[in-house]
Amino acid sequence: MRLNCGFHPPYSMLFYRMQRLQSLDILKLFAMFLVIWGHCVQFLLTSHYLDEPAYIYIYAFHMPLFFIISGLFVHHHAGEQSYGAHLSSCARDYGYRLLVRARQLLLPCLAWGLLMSVGNLIQPLLNGTHVDKSLLSTLYTNFWFLKSLFVCFALWYISITLLRVRWLALLVSFVVSQFITVWEVQWSYPAFAIGVLLSPYLLSIRRYRRPIALTSFIIGGILLLGWNASYFRIPSVYSWSALDSSALIMSIAMRFYRFFIGATLSLGFIALFLNIDSLDAKRSTLDSQHPALDSQHSVLNTLSSLGQLTLGIYIIHTMFIIARERLCPTLFCCDSLNPWLFNTTVAPLAAAMLLLVSVGITRLIMLAPHLSFFFLGTPWQKLQSASAGR
Repeated sequence: MRLNCGFHPPYSMLFYRMQRLQSLDILKLFAMFLVIWGHCVQFLLTSHYLDEPAYIYIYAFHMPLFFIISGLFVHHHAGEQSYGAHLSSCARDYGYRLLVRARQLLLPCLAWGLLMSVGNLIQPLLNGTHVDKSLLSTLYTNFWFLKSLFVCFALWYISITLLRVRWLALLVSFVVSQFITVWEVQWSYPAFAIGVLLSPYLLSIRRYRRPIALTSFIIGGILLLGWNASYFRIPSVYSWSALDSSALIMSIAMRFYRFFIGATLSLGFIALFLNIDSLDAKRSTLDSQHPALDSQHSVLNTLSSLGQLTLGIYIIHTMFIIARERLCPTLFCCDSLNPWLFNTTVAPLAAAMLLLVSVGITRLIMLAPHLSFFFLGTPWQKLQSASAGR
């Protein structure tokens, strides 16, 4: 029997009963490390970042990976008690969820954007340079990833509310997304939609994680043989009318190749990291007092907790990059280093250090509930609980 909003039991019902997956929190941390690694390559060299192999290969899959993970949990809500409760009022529920996403994703953009605008005003006093950016321009351009993710949620919520049939909502929203070129939505939403498509089958992916990981990495590795910087310059759909038939076919083929390589490698990493949950489950069946197992469990818990801070890590490390570019662009410039040494050793080490610093600052902000609400999008209930505790 077809249920409201286009979902079918039993996969969706089982999915909603799942607890938070430690493995995917750790995967988010790994993906955030790749983001910072790519930014180090992009901003610590004066050469064009598309000339750097580390940047090209990291960006083949790391942003699709983030959006696929977000799509996997698009219908998951920590406060839900039953699948039936979720289906009871679809339009109202999605409207509430969109407000939650706005608080989580857009409120920090607004708060940090206002702070950056103040920085624009005082920058001439610091180094004599003038930033020709209005408040609206700053709010529009800062933290594109958060805005793109919000648009993905909004596009899906609106589509499933209006169309109610899951496959039709995915198809229509995908087509619409290809006409939204701001904040990279034309690239981010297809990955997000793949996550939504896979969400009812996450338990099956966990069951067959090893063959899925192996197959995905083999296919993705073969596809990477043809991957190069030209796939970052694919014409938008608005330029298709100016292309001849052969160029149009090539543009469409390149577009779907980019979608497919990102999805394939992302699925491989998701299946690979799902093995972490099996390790933790295996530990629970063995002697819980075994020192090696306890140490492993502690490390996994620490990594998982850090993976829940990725929004703050993304924001803080971005602020460091912006501050460096505006105040001292030559600071930590690595042009004198061997390119391969920089790409494979110096950049990841710098990324790891910046990640740890961002974690520390994020946790400091979280100690102040009101700051955490505005700058990290923390739920208001947590803020009230913290205030009551005082």
